[in-house]
Amino acid sequence: MYAAGAPGCPEIHERLRGALGVLDHATRVQRPPNAVGRPGGLVYLPTSWYVVIVPDLHARLGFLRAVLKARLPLGCGTVEEDLAMGRACVVCVGDVFHAEGRARERWQRAYREFVEGYVDSPAMDEEMAESLATLCEVARLQERYPVGFHFLKGNHENVANERGEGNFPFRKFAYEGEMVREWVLSRAGEELFTLIYRWEKALPLAAAGDRFMVTHAEPARGFTQREIVDAYLEDGVIEGLTWTDNGGAGEESVSRTLASVFPRDPETILFGGHRPVRDRYALRQEGRYVQINTPDRWVVAAFRSVDEFDPERSIIDVTDVAE
Repeated sequence: MYAAGAPGCPEIHERLRGALGVLDHATRVQRPPNAVGRPGGLVYLPTSWYVVIVPDLHARLGFLRAVLKARLPLGCGTVEEDLAMGRACVVCVGDVFHAEGRARERWQRAYREFVEGYVDSPAMDEEMAESLATLCEVARLQERYPVGFHFLKGNHENVANERGEGNFPFRKFAYEGEMVREWVLSRAGEELFTLIYRWEKALPLAAAGDRFMVTHAEPARGFTQREIVDAYLEDGVIEGLTWTDNGGAGEESVSRTLASVFPRDPETILFGGHRPVRDRYALRQEGRYVQINTPDRWVVAAFRSVDEFDPERSIIDVTDVAE
């Protein structure tokens, strides 16, 4: 163990390699190739009884496991049992690392450890144990359920804390981005750092199901289907799908994006997270953008079809239905 409570190096290395094998070899139908032949930024979801959309994780392994153990009236068993049977599809909007407001005081202690060169780092070890355990579970699910479980790139998928390709160095309560980069390199080693970096670069940016889409953030402008597929090759697409502030999107950005992906059906909606919402959800852009991200509650959207989607009934707290 390199952080108390984290998966051991061999386990997380194995999980990430397994997830990369799935991401790097997605079928052309599931992820149409981009302009250089790599799996593109748009993943098409399978037909299933129901879909569960999970907002920003931020190192909340308990949240993800509660989703998997939930028994929804839409299915037959738990969500993971239904995943295994092809009855459920789960889409996470991203942000596997960085506990946020709930760990404010821990980040401040970890910052002092960072300044001292991580000679002794119990606070940062605890933070990274949560983040790496969550990453390990996401990678397990990607490998085990390559058709039904999907994790999209968020703005916190940036282990290198780099500026470029739609990424920006991150700080909020401390220097989280640089603190994570330095910890992974010094405590876990370059091999794991490289695996995480490769995993981030292999993630899709958007998911498309039956008349609905999922992105990490509200699209900053209208994006075409081709731009999303070529997201890793096109300037501004990654940033525009992962960094948009509440109220920062252009007019009709959602309707224009949806019209490009679903040109024959105007009755479509888009789900996302990124910025926190006050209650269980927020509706933007004339109700066509449904935002879920409640940091102090385990809230998801779960529905059979867009026709049956009702935010008052379809957006639920999984602590009420988990085993």
